[in-house]
Amino acid sequence: MATIAVYAGHGGSDSGATANGLREKDFNLSVSNAVSSLLRGWGYTVINNRTTDVNRSITQDANLANEQRANALVEIHFNSNEGTPATGSEAFVSIRDNGPARNLASSMLTRLAALGFRNRGVFTSVNANGQDTFGILRLTQMPAVLLEVAFLNNPQDMARFNVNTVSNAIAESIRQAFPLSGGGGGGGSVTMPAYPGIVLRQGMRGESVRQFQRCLNRVATREIALGQLVEDGSFGPATFCAVTTFQRLQRLNPDGAVGPLTWAALTRECAR
Repeated sequence: MATIAVYAGHGGSDSGATANGLREKDFNLSVSNAVSSLLRGWGYTVINNRTTDVNRSITQDANLANEQRANALVEIHFNSNEGTPATGSEAFVSIRDNGPARNLASSMLTRLAALGFRNRGVFTSVNANGQDTFGILRLTQMPAVLLEVAFLNNPQDMARFNVNTVSNAIAESIRQAFPLSGGGGGGGSVTMPAYPGIVLRQGMRGESVRQFQRCLNRVATREIALGQLVEDGSFGPATFCAVTTFQRLQRLNPDGAVGPLTWAALTRECAR
């Protein structure tokens, strides 16, 4: 069953952006709660950082999503700017993302554009150390999107904002990108065959290698450190690196070889 983290930005003493008497934290929370309700109604397991107006800790929120091994994370925000009001929706993803988060972000922006919001695009933002500027993107391990729904200081944006239609657009994008069965990432579950009886090592080729490459790609939709592999049945350097990364995540000996323990762990993770 897919697990989705739906977070509301700011909260409590941190109001976020403000404009024309509107507080970002209130809008973030209303959308987060509505998206969560839709997803739960469809059968998803949903993790929230807050469901009321309380303070939040980005580090604690990131740890929660990592510990619960969420398949994806979406954090809701609203924008504001100085001077002439800007307009539209935009999203940020991690510089480590290899596709799943950007695909989800693009889908959400397309659906929001259909409601009349300008599609401002998907971006990355880095600090002086070359790391993600936004802590929730920097500290989480799954595909994550920080979504800026609209500009609070733009009367036209707020006139077209409706919590139900906006939340439905976001939730439908999540359902499309991370289907309820199989853990998400653009397809159904991957079924691993029985262990082939030999330890698979770098330099080997065959259908067994292709099977575990396919599984690693499935796991990579929520563990982006794995990267995406070409499912060519060839155990090359990229596959070796993905295997060792997976082994470290599973607290297995990171020897880069796929033996019975690693195969069993892959089988278990592909069934999620």
